[in-house]
Amino acid sequence: MKKFIRNLFSGFFIFILLLLAQVGLFVFIQFGLDDLLLEVGITSENDAAIRLLIYLGIHFVEFIVSFIIFFKIISKIEDPEFKIPWIVGMLLMPLLFSVLFIIFGNHGLRKKDRIIVKATRKAYRYHFEQEANADDYKEELGKAYGTFKYINSITRLGTYKNNRITYYKTGEEFFPELMKSLKLAKEFIFIEFFIIADGKLWNEVLDILEEKSKEGVKIRIIYDDMGCSGTISSRTITNLKKRGIDAFKFHPFRPILSGVYNNRDHRKIVIIDHQMAFTGGMNLADEYGNYIERFGYWKDTMVKIEGSAINNLLVTFLQNYNLCILNVSDYNRYISYDYPEYEEEGFVMPFGDGPGGIDDALIGEQTYINMLNYAKDSVYISTPYLIPTYPLLDALRNAALRGVKVHLILPGIPDKKIVYLVAKSHFRFLLEAGVKIYIYKPGFNHMKTMVADDELAFVGTINFDFRSLVHHFECGTILYKNPCIKDIREDFDEMLTKCEVVPEDFKLDLFKRMFCSIAKLISTLL
Repeated sequence: MKKFIRNLFSGFFIFILLLLAQVGLFVFIQFGLDDLLLEVGITSENDAAIRLLIYLGIHFVEFIVSFIIFFKIISKIEDPEFKIPWIVGMLLMPLLFSVLFIIFGNHGLRKKDRIIVKATRKAYRYHFEQEANADDYKEELGKAYGTFKYINSITRLGTYKNNRITYYKTGEEFFPELMKSLKLAKEFIFIEFFIIADGKLWNEVLDILEEKSKEGVKIRIIYDDMGCSGTISSRTITNLKKRGIDAFKFHPFRPILSGVYNNRDHRKIVIIDHQMAFTGGMNLADEYGNYIERFGYWKDTMVKIEGSAINNLLVTFLQNYNLCILNVSDYNRYISYDYPEYEEEGFVMPFGDGPGGIDDALIGEQTYINMLNYAKDSVYISTPYLIPTYPLLDALRNAALRGVKVHLILPGIPDKKIVYLVAKSHFRFLLEAGVKIYIYKPGFNHMKTMVADDELAFVGTINFDFRSLVHHFECGTILYKNPCIKDIREDFDEMLTKCEVVPEDFKLDLFKRMFCSIAKLISTLL
């Protein structure tokens, strides 16, 4: 039942329903309208003019709606990769793609969200102007300077050293540490997940949070309404508030009327006082800890941050909290804190990304591209999905063409078969350039992790797909020359021993290639 509910709200499912509606309307106009007119007394002999007017009226309404949507597409959307599929779809099936565009076509933040985000930036900007940024560490960052500077320039967040970073390569490692850490909270706990699912993990977390709330700890929880459709009780908000916990559904989903269908909160953040923060690819659901089996063994990663870089995650969390309450929080209460310095090498920079990049820049996409351009020797990438924007796809190919050993790991047991098939349609393009593609045989690698030249790494929530790169609220952490990068690289080496190499002569059959070509018209929904 939960799976059915989740599929019911999926973009592909809605596309199929609207496609059937488009075909149904066409069949009705061609074969059913005559019968309907006869029933109300309009026949070809006595009312030919009325019949003609009805036919023309139906097509005129369809034309006007389609023209308005078409004009909006060509005038408001700048990105050709986003614009062209909509134009082609409108030309082929105007009614279908008109309705699809109304539901899915928002290519950035709503106006009221932009107002809140700008006010949020203004609220915390002064503090971070006093903090160190990439320019202060230009020499130490070396060729990684550009990657940090790019994020710093757009988000205005800080670049940090002397933080302690711990890498967790599985849910079995991460969740016991999370439970232990939650019990240490004295002041506040902030939690933000795309998915929270009823089960062992959530029950254990809930028991700890209830106890902490009784102790006076301030607790705020944000979870995505779409992400949690069918996974958690509809009374969760009410039940949490009864326990003294502030809880919010992010961008509540209202079918058809919702203008934020695409703008989901895909972030995963837990912040405990100013002592530690966790972020990465894991949601709060039993399969992530392999307490239950879904799609074989579930492989995912997280990092724990201790030190001043927590401030970046604090403002990232509070940004979406502000969107929930439609107001701006008191940032000084949380980010004005004297953090300890740790005797640990390297740099760290957590950051948030959002729809249309929030700042009209696709931060996640460009960060991946910057890391690929940084690499001179090797790149290791794990992603569950491979439906990237063309610039990112081209950057993968270009890295391999200039001699970088690009290792790309995809799931052996996918969670979305159609999405996985479309991902495979990119294999040949990448293999011909020299990209090595691996299939993780034990199951589903949900991790979004990357290492370039064993010294620059990314751990976060951003998939190599259009939804993560363009539409969702996301977050990630850039690491440079941290000791934990050795652990990340060793994790990749261990994964490769459990992978099957995709042969260089890989090729989909004709039918699958044709299907993928059509599916790419709705790649923004997959």
